This record gives sequence, C-alpha cells and structure tokens, in this order.
Amino acid sequence: MVRRTIKRIAVVLITAVALTGAAARVHAGCVPWKSAGALIAKNSLVPGNVIYRNVQAKTGGKVISATLCQNGNSFVYKVSVLGKKGDVRNLNVDARTGRF
Repeated sequence: MVRRTIKRIAVVLITAVALTGAAARVHAGCVPWKSAGALIAKNSLVPGNVIYRNVQAKTGGKVISATLCQNGNSFVYKVSVLGKKGDVRNLNVDARTGRF
C-alpha cells in the first residue's frame, strides 16, 4: 500500500515537472493565462477563471497549465489537466463558448 502511494506521488511529480517545461514553450499566437486579461476583455471571451472551474468540474482533474491562443478571429484555451490517476489530458476549449 505504501509503495503504491509513493509510486503515484512519483508519477504525479514527474508529470508535473515535464509539463512545466512544456508549458514554458508557448506557441506562436498564444499567451500565458496570466497575461491574457486584456485579450479576453477586448474580444468578449469567457474569462479564464470560469474555464478553469468548468474544466476541473467536468474532468475531475486539476488544471496544471493553460494558454489562450488566437488564430485570426478564433480563440481557444489550450488546457492541460492532471487526472486523479496521474494521467494527463490536453484539451482545446472554445474561448467564446467555453465548450470542449
């Protein structure tokens, strides 16, 4: 039982470290969530905190990174979610509707 718990913790930590490095490499046309406030307000997008809560509620996981990306007039949140078993899901959430 203790080994299983330690193994789960190790998987989560390794995953988090790997994703932190990946999150640092932001794609062209994308801005980190913390810097997206003006873009969200200017384009009447769903606020990041609403997306954050909805993604966590619907997936049962924890948001570990997010960026807001623009392609012309289209906006999408790219969100990485860490599941309860250490699995990672990468979601694209429509920034105008909040749907994924």
